[in-house]
Amino acid sequence: LLSGAAGSIGNTAVQLAARDGASAVAVTTSSTERGARLRDLGATHVLDRSGEGGSDAPAGFDVVIDVVGGPQLPVFLGKLNSNGRYVAVGVVGGQPPADFGMRLMDAFRRSLSFATFSSDTVPGPDRQAVRSSQFADAAHGGLRTVVHEVLPLDQAVLAHRKMDAGEVFGRVVLAP
Repeated sequence: LLSGAAGSIGNTAVQLAARDGASAVAVTTSSTERGARLRDLGATHVLDRSGEGGSDAPAGFDVVIDVVGGPQLPVFLGKLNSNGRYVAVGVVGGQPPADFGMRLMDAFRRSLSFATFSSDTVPGPDRQAVRSSQFADAAHGGLRTVVHEVLPLDQAVLAHRKMDAGEVFGRVVLAP
């Protein structure tokens, strides 16, 4: 399950999961149109932002990758199967609720794992090797880069406002 799949990290994660054989690639999104675009990238199930989906949506997930974080984090933690792994790679939605640690401990008997991940912890040469591989994949059509809009650099404030308002699918590129 990818929470926050409409952003550039989420777009790439959907493609990588689908390409590398994930049995189900579920995503959360805010609209039917975005869901269709995510299905085009490889999503097999589209859920709303609260994690609810149609009758065909899996009841639980082995892995949750969360780009958003915020108050919904415990909701998605609850969607993990026993022995499931939750990886927070962003907190654009803010910090989790103050009682998050208690909620995690309440799920103790389900043997859940919670981790954070920042590419800052990956040694430079290793990070560059992954980036080079992904750029090569993109150049050969193996990964699609989704550009929402190209704006002049002096419109960076507008770009951030659009991202904050949830109007962006993919990435905004700022050009000099």
